[in-house]
Amino acid sequence: MSASREKKQRISSAANGPTEKERRQAEAARKERSKTILYTVVGVILAVLVAALLLWHSGIFTKGKVVATVNGRDYTVAEMGYYYYPTANMYSQYGISMDDATLQQYAIDALQSYASLAAAAEADGFTISEEGAQGVEDSIQEIKTSAAQYGTSFKSYIRNVYGPYMTESLLRDCLTRDTLAQEYYNAHADTLTYADDEITAYYDEHSDDLDTFVYSAVFIDGTVPSTTDDNGNTVEASDAEKATAMSAAKATADKLLQDLEDGGDFDTLAATAVQAESDSDADTAETTSYEKTTVGSSLSGSFTTGADDCASWLKDASRQAGDLTTIEVADNGYWVLRFTDRYLDNDSYGAADVRHILIKAELAEGATEPTDEAMDAAKAKAQEILDQYNAGDKTAESFGALAEEYSEDTGSNTKGGLYENITPSTDFLPAFLDWTFADGRQPGDTGLVENDQEGQYGWHVMYLQDHTLTWKYTVENTLKGEDLTAWTDELAETYPVTTNDANLALLG
Repeated sequence: MSASREKKQRISSAANGPTEKERRQAEAARKERSKTILYTVVGVILAVLVAALLLWHSGIFTKGKVVATVNGRDYTVAEMGYYYYPTANMYSQYGISMDDATLQQYAIDALQSYASLAAAAEADGFTISEEGAQGVEDSIQEIKTSAAQYGTSFKSYIRNVYGPYMTESLLRDCLTRDTLAQEYYNAHADTLTYADDEITAYYDEHSDDLDTFVYSAVFIDGTVPSTTDDNGNTVEASDAEKATAMSAAKATADKLLQDLEDGGDFDTLAATAVQAESDSDADTAETTSYEKTTVGSSLSGSFTTGADDCASWLKDASRQAGDLTTIEVADNGYWVLRFTDRYLDNDSYGAADVRHILIKAELAEGATEPTDEAMDAAKAKAQEILDQYNAGDKTAESFGALAEEYSEDTGSNTKGGLYENITPSTDFLPAFLDWTFADGRQPGDTGLVENDQEGQYGWHVMYLQDHTLTWKYTVENTLKGEDLTAWTDELAETYPVTTNDANLALLG
């Protein structure tokens, strides 16, 4: 075909439209382009869905949901885990079943308590102390140490303890907030003091709980033990057998009461009655004492059964020394009681402020215990310090100055060696407490106490600064507890908590 003829054919084709072959090729190309665009769009959509799914499973959406709000501050699912999961773990550890709603309420109550205190502290311009801030870091380090001991990472450990969304920074924030709240609470508690007339007025209204009671008590058992039949089944006593046992117990109790009224010795008669009742050959008449000395608030706890009736009889204002009675405990037996005395204990002390100076014994390299010579040297140095104190004006301040100069107890040597409000149950060296609460101990007393605890071997120079009678300590603590409760209740009203129940359900 000539060039001019081919040109004419192309012109003719353009004028008449594409050929059938060209139309089929164009349609195929269009479909291919459409398919490519569709696959691209679907791919993008799938990528977005996969990313969203990964984000959802990572907890990003869940952990940031607001569960509660206090004073305009939102608390998320992640933060609430700090209060929720340790409680849940504790109950689970002890095999106690607790429903989610109850655990969630515990978490809300804990948040309310700490968050309202923290809000009040911030409003007062109260800030966390250096010791408190260091305590937070120490706690973080202790948790890291625990994680290492359990052979797990810190991240995994805190998520096991505080929930799946806990992080180190969030844990530090929670610990800091709670430490601030606790310090603010303690600072307020320290401002609460009570005059003697307030303490006396409280005693007048609650003497039944504060007085000490001296009495003797013995229980005459009136029960019938169950038996076992030939098939091993338990057989309970019949009503008639129970009545007979109670009747016998009453007869024993009545005879004992009569013998006591005739001037018999309580311990001897009571032991004989119990021995006869149990058909025992053991002679307990000369070895058993049935006399008890109990503070009124603990009287009910002194009786295994019939406690309220026995306590009421002993607390009766008309009770006189030597009074006797029997008290029936239905279907159980009879108490025989003798009232001896009731008084306000002005000799026992419940709390003390004490200063001390710790002189540690030197340890040889690699040794865990000092030699006798090292202990003797520590005692000699402690005695020298005590002699130096006695040669001065012998005041709390002068002792405190010596403590700051010599004491090796880092917990008190920056505070003049002072520990306040320690009690007989404080977790201190037993010998330290024995000296502090020894009978006849008076403010201003000094002495030396040996420390035989590992890491603390040495001697203490002791100084009793002040002490509080047990009953007064009880009253002050009760009044303070009531005032602190009223104060925290007021803070809860000032800084109320609001919750998002739907998000709260995400815990658990």
